[in-house]
This record gives sequence, C-alpha cells and structure tokens, in this order.
Amino acid sequence: MNIEKLIRGIKYGSNSITFAATIIGIIIIINLFIHSFNIQWDLTRSKLYSLSNESKTLLKDIDEKVELLFFANPADSISLDIKQLYESISKVNKNISLDIIDPMKNPSLVNEYQINSEYTFVVSSNKRTKQIPYYDLIRVNYNTEEHYFDGETSLIQAILDVTAEKEITVYILEGHGEFHKDKELTLLTHLLEQKGIKVVNYFLAKNKDIPKDCDIIYIIGPQFDYSPDEIKLLENYLDDDGKMLLTFNAYAEGENLNNLKNLALNYGIEIEDSLLKDPINNYGGDEQALIPLYNSHDIVKKLMEDNIATIIPRARKLSIKEKSAVTNNVVFETSEGLPFAITAEKEIIAGKKAQLLVIGNSFFAHDEIISIGGNIEIFFGALSWFREDSNIVDIPPKTYTPKPIVLVGTQPVLIFIVCIFLMPLFVFLFGGIVYFRRRAL
Repeated sequence: MNIEKLIRGIKYGSNSITFAATIIGIIIIINLFIHSFNIQWDLTRSKLYSLSNESKTLLKDIDEKVELLFFANPADSISLDIKQLYESISKVNKNISLDIIDPMKNPSLVNEYQINSEYTFVVSSNKRTKQIPYYDLIRVNYNTEEHYFDGETSLIQAILDVTAEKEITVYILEGHGEFHKDKELTLLTHLLEQKGIKVVNYFLAKNKDIPKDCDIIYIIGPQFDYSPDEIKLLENYLDDDGKMLLTFNAYAEGENLNNLKNLALNYGIEIEDSLLKDPINNYGGDEQALIPLYNSHDIVKKLMEDNIATIIPRARKLSIKEKSAVTNNVVFETSEGLPFAITAEKEIIAGKKAQLLVIGNSFFAHDEIISIGGNIEIFFGALSWFREDSNIVDIPPKTYTPKPIVLVGTQPVLIFIVCIFLMPLFVFLFGGIVYFRRRAL
C-alpha cells in the first residue's frame, strides 16, 4: 500500500515537474523570439517610448543623411531614454544616425560644436546644423509641477529644420514703440526658434527697405504711426507675395495710427476705436478679458480640434469693409458676433498672394500671458497659414511624472476586504481542496 502511494506521489510529482519545465521552456522560446525580432511594447501611460503617427509620416519623407550627436555619459539613464527614442526613429527612417558622445572623453568634439552644457543634441545635415539644449526636451508646468518629455517634438522638428530647403525668417519691426523680441517677446521668440524659425528685429525707417529673405513681417503693438514711406514699403512687400501679422494695442485716447489703419483698410479690415466686452465668454469675470469664439479657419483649426481656449485682454473691435479682389474672413469674435481677428487674402498672380492677419490686441503675445491657454498656438496656426512649407511640428508633450492612484468612496474599504480577507480565504480553501483530494487517492 505504501509502495503504491509512493509510486502515485512520484507520478504526480513528475507530472508537475514536466508541466513546470514546459511552461518555462515556452517562456524562454517566446523571449528568444521577441528578442531576435526586436519586438517591444510601450506600456507607459503617455507612450513615452513610442513615436506618434504624425512623426512617422514626417520622418518617412526624409531622403538625406541626418546625424544626431548627443553629448552625455552613455551610461546615464537619460542616454538610455534617448537611445530608446532613437530606436523608434531608426525603424521609420534608416537615413538618421545617432552617436552618444561622452564629453569627458571627447573634448575636441565639445570644442568643435561649442557645447556649453551636458545633455545637448547636435542635429546635422549637408544643409545646416542645429543644437537642442536639454531644457528644450523637458517642459515644466509650474502650476502643477508636472514634467513633460518633449524630446520627440524637439528632435523631429530639428530633423525637419536641418533638411528643409529654406529657413523661414520672421522680421519683427521696431522703431514705433512695438513689442521687442528681446524684451516683451522673449518667450515668443524662443518658441518660434524652437520650431526652426529665424527671428530678426528690424528697424524699417532706418534701413529703408525690406530684405529679400523676409518671409513674414510681425508688427506687434505699435504706439506711434508709420511714415508714408514706410507704409509704401509695406504695401510693396505685400503686393510681392508678402505675409504680415499686424496687432493693435487697446484703444487709447489721442492715439494716431491712421497710416497703419489705412493699410489694413486697403485690405478690407477697419480698425475701430472701441474696446470690446463679453459678459459670457470672459476670464475670471472680467468682461474685457475675452475668451474668443473661433470661426472655421486654418489659423485656429488645432485650437478648435483640441478645444483649447485663448485669452485676449482688452481687444478693440474690427470690421470687414469689402474690397475688390480681397477675401476677408473672421478668425475669432465675441459671443455677440463682434470680430477682433480678421484675415485678408489678395491674389497677385498665379501662385502668389498677399496675406494679412490683423488682431485687435497685442498683449496676448506678451511674455506674461503667451503661455496661457492656446495663445502661442495663434502664432503657430498663422505660420502654417502664411507658409504651407513651415513644417511646424506640434505633438502634445508626454508626461514625465507618475500619476498617483487616488482612491475615492468605498474603494479603500473594498481593496482592504479583498486583500486582507478574501484572497487569503481563497488560498486557504484552494489548498484545503487539493489536500483532501490527494488524501482520497
């Protein structure tokens, strides 16, 4: 009898060992298969290590060699993250290469590329070279203290910038009390440069011409009027396939901007001397802090799709005065239908047209509030409308901060009961069943 029980025990034991060995073997084979084909799954909530479909589409069109140099210790965790991102890029386009350079071991390369800090990217093609400092790869929301990994956007944008046929240049005019790129517009300038746009401050009255490399003109918040000669230069520029953004400050008693107003009026846009109020769509109960309603237009397409609000404080009313050969469209307006952003397009010859965007406010571009809501997206949207070849990459940043689990209502009690009572009870019952069944054999 004891011998029979021993034989049965050995039989069941060997079956268990065989079953366990089979499972382990299957797991090993699956791992070898996955490793040999480099199969990976990104299980992070925000897909930190996966390329967006937009990035894949943009990368497929790159048909020239691009070199990525990342200056950091190759053993750093940041370097490993960059390698992971690059592996996703290389699967889409083999023309892009990556080298991680240890600054301590390669001081000559550090000097050659004038690297000022660790974790700097250098992106190069046969056309041009661009640097990306590490702080441009990480965004911080100072209200929530969340960190967002923006490496994908920055890298894809840089690759497109160095392979583009032409660098887009924005001239911000000065000399009439306008906002300055190095004073009130430092954040706007930085964000535009991140997108591969060259930004230049330009004194039109002093230089008396508009350079040939000027793709877009910004006139942001002039306090004094332009001379007839300057207006003539601007009109000639627009008539030669020119693109211009013109913003006005809130109306102030005694202002004289008649020449600029007439320039806009020639394109069907009248600048009125009045401040708008909106009792419904406003920020913080301030009727002059407008939250505009968007009309269907390329400039605000992304804002509409993502349901992102903008804040335009103390805007003046604009209106359309129809002009022959000019097409006008309202971009945004108050809840009562009063417009304060209007575009104008005028066909010059086939393939060339003058484009003008007039906004009845300038402060939305100021460093103090440009990062609020979708204010910066107005500029990106305008760039895409002005220049179809602007290659603006706008992929939502990916969170770098773990999301805590917040238990509400009865959830803590249910988890306590399941973990402390039900799970041990299940194990005890299952073990008891197995024990008594084996005794009965």
